[in-house]
Amino acid sequence: MKVLLVYESLETPSTTVRALQFRECFEQDAQIQATFIGRTSEAMNAVMKRWPWRPSLRRPATVAESAILRRRESKIVDLARRCDVVMMMTVPSWPLHQRLADLPNTRLITDLIDALWLPCFQSQGWQHIHQMLATSDTVICENEYTAGYVRDHCPNVSVVPDGPQLDVFDRHRDSVVAPQETCRIGWIGGKYTADALYRVFEPLESIFAQHPDVQLRLVGADPDRIPRFENVRYSVLPQYDQTTMVREVLAMDIGIFPMFNTAESLYRGTLKTKIYMSGQAAVIGQRLGENETLIQDGVNGLLAADDQQWCDALSRLIGDVPLRRQVAAAGLETMRRDFTRQRCYQRLRDAILDVQE
Repeated sequence: MKVLLVYESLETPSTTVRALQFRECFEQDAQIQATFIGRTSEAMNAVMKRWPWRPSLRRPATVAESAILRRRESKIVDLARRCDVVMMMTVPSWPLHQRLADLPNTRLITDLIDALWLPCFQSQGWQHIHQMLATSDTVICENEYTAGYVRDHCPNVSVVPDGPQLDVFDRHRDSVVAPQETCRIGWIGGKYTADALYRVFEPLESIFAQHPDVQLRLVGADPDRIPRFENVRYSVLPQYDQTTMVREVLAMDIGIFPMFNTAESLYRGTLKTKIYMSGQAAVIGQRLGENETLIQDGVNGLLAADDQQWCDALSRLIGDVPLRRQVAAAGLETMRRDFTRQRCYQRLRDAILDVQE
């Protein structure tokens, strides 16, 4: 079977998590011949980053970028004609989706992450997400919450969990030593998700006032979007690559995953939790959504629903080092048992083969 996997850009985090990390698995699969292609040009993406933002100066680059996108989309359609399955890995192009859906002999799979139907995503090219779902032969989601929503638009839905790339953590595990004199609480995310830290603003202020030996490390946060901390001793690393991310997490004692009780949070997956567990950091996650399935409270992580529970969970792990290490070890064992690259690939492989039946 020939499969074409289309991603948006190499800089899109989901490109690696949902597609490229399985390249070697595909290469070793005698039944599937996989080809990867990006919709956007990486060279043009680099040019657009450096080009001035003033509209009169940016217009020529925008025209060139549009022409390149049209050519690349036509190339993708030509390649898809010769494939049995084409998979769109979070690609926000309704015109390209329509052209692929119209191919008579090629099945179309859409990989859906996040609640892309919410207003906050509409300006990013997802105005036609419901039409995309309805015209797909199969939709792949990262969790059952999203799958439940999608089934109202497409009857064929498969759940393929995010893989935390545990083997990458293992390559660096022995070379990173967490500081012994302090307890490092860590958060990892992106510039547009750092607002979640406001959910634990007050609990963190309270905890840091009581514990002088605690530090907060924010990886990926925009310094202009985080709370105006008063007692919290923190440092920020605004940008990171995969190696830096892995080494940062391996240096954390506790990993926090706060969320607000909103639809976006409910449909969000647990990759952040899995990353902490893979880095052997003891996890405290919001008692919401898929966290309640993945985290066994008090066993492989802790759950917190309100300010008091956040304070209690943080105090418990800060003050009880043996418990913290026990919880962290159980989290890592959960990843080794259920979320290795090969296990996640098998779920993806099954979804691809099923669409042909």
